[in-house]
Order: sequence, then structure tokens, then C-alpha cells
Amino acid sequence: MIVLTMKVFYFFLFMCTFAFAKDFEVDINNRSNVDAGQKIFSEKCTACHGGKGVGTGRAPCVSCGKYKFRGNKNSDIFATIAHGTPKIGGRASKMGAFSSILSDNEIINIVTYLRFVENERISSGEIEKPVVEEKLEFPEN
Repeated sequence: MIVLTMKVFYFFLFMCTFAFAKDFEVDINNRSNVDAGQKIFSEKCTACHGGKGVGTGRAPCVSCGKYKFRGNKNSDIFATIAHGTPKIGGRASKMGAFSSILSDNEIINIVTYLRFVENERISSGEIEKPVVEEKLEFPEN
């Protein structure tokens, strides 16, 4: 019983750390980091999230500024990539954690790439500046 209580306590402490943590900035003008993030995203993420992270029937858009699982801060996106997501609603599976195969710097490069693509899409008028919504959006097939 004590072991379970300690696990719950540490999980709560871990989640509070992310909820109140100060966000970090990414430099979308640093082509080296953007290109590194694009390469990793293409290798690890495109199969589910689609090219440029626009979403597929399997996974939501991650370049639309609409991150619903944890939030829209860079630290939230980092946490989602690093620690994955639980099964949500009718989705057949969850996103696994990538912290065991990617370094923190590689995950930050993915966040940088996603912010770069998001900014490009906003600038071109393809998407509006993000607002937080209540549910995950999956494109129609």
C-alpha cells in the first residue's frame, strides 16, 4: 500500500512540475535545429502524423498549434513526445514515449521544427493563429 501511495505521490509531483514549469523558447530561425528536427520527425513521426505534421486518420495535426493532451507550451509538447500519451476516447492506440530513443536535444529539435512549420502555415494563411480547443481533431480520410 505504501509503495502505491509513493508512486501516486511521485506521479502527482511529476505532473505538477510540468503544469507550473516555466516554458522554454525555441529558435525557429536556427536552420540547423529546424533541419535536424525535420529529419527526426520524418523518421519517427510522419507515419502517424503525416508530412509536415498535418495529421492523418491515425494521429492529429501537430503543426496546427492545437495540442490538447498536455497543452500548447513548448514544454507541454516536449513532455508529450518524451512521455507519450494514454489511450484517449475511441483511438485504437496511444502514442508511445520517445525519451528512451531520443535525447532531450533531439526532442527540442522536433519541437523547433513543429513551431517552424506552424509559423509557416500561419504566415501563408493556411491556418489561423492557434487557439486551444476542447477535443482532438483527426482529419477525414
